[in-house]
Amino acid sequence: MYDISYVGATHGERIELCHWPYMVNGGDIFNSEFEEIEENDHIQDWEKKITDYSLQIDISAVSEKDFKEAVDRLEDITEKDIVNVTPGRLYVGNSYMKCWIIGTDKDRWVNDLCSISNELTIKSDYPYWITEEKFEFLKAEQSEVMSPWLEFPYDYPYEYGKVRTLQYIQNSNYTSSGFKMTIYGPCINPIIRIAGHVYELQTTLYAGEYAVIDSSTRYSKDRKIVKVKEDGTQEDIYNSRNKDSEIWRKIPPGRSIVSWNGSFGFDIILFNERGTPRWTLP
Repeated sequence: MYDISYVGATHGERIELCHWPYMVNGGDIFNSEFEEIEENDHIQDWEKKITDYSLQIDISAVSEKDFKEAVDRLEDITEKDIVNVTPGRLYVGNSYMKCWIIGTDKDRWVNDLCSISNELTIKSDYPYWITEEKFEFLKAEQSEVMSPWLEFPYDYPYEYGKVRTLQYIQNSNYTSSGFKMTIYGPCINPIIRIAGHVYELQTTLYAGEYAVIDSSTRYSKDRKIVKVKEDGTQEDIYNSRNKDSEIWRKIPPGRSIVSWNGSFGFDIILFNERGTPRWTLP
């Protein structure tokens, strides 16, 4: 049985759908279909549009009280995300799809006192399954750090005098991936190069502060660059990006060289997407 759960966006509440009082018994969440983008009767590209899925579950408990609480809890958590127009996450293993549970169709509620069947209707405006990969890059302890194992099959295009730390990202996905990058202060105008592309913020981060470059959403208007101060308050620093280099450039598949001056640390989370959950789970 796959480990399937729903995590609400509003308060992070998790509903385990493969452990009683909830148990999945069917659905079409492993199905997928791409739609063509055509011009002059020729296919130019493929995309996935707003998609509905179904998931059949049983809700059952020993006592009537526990049963009723289970029914209410499921709908309380999912409806909060609908009211807030913020998608939760449907997980299959360690992959998730951002979605809403928009409908329920209950059966057997007349005959069984503490058990019903319930078909859930799931809607997603970005029906891709996302698996996250995290990479950590630490602040250099010495003024010059060079990974001794890193060999270059070609001439590296930057001056070694300005590059103190060289590492790499191994993107296991077969396509380029969106990301969330967290840069930790103190630092001034941090610059990071990945696969030769520049990601730069023209700002100052003090000790205890960090900046987040988040391209995890489908729509560029919803992407953000924020500075988080030591007291937790956030400041929009979108206009502090290097406007001559695309800040949202996805990370290519395979191995990419990562370089920076070593004076600060940062994390990168890759959002690897595919049309269906993996049939073989780690």
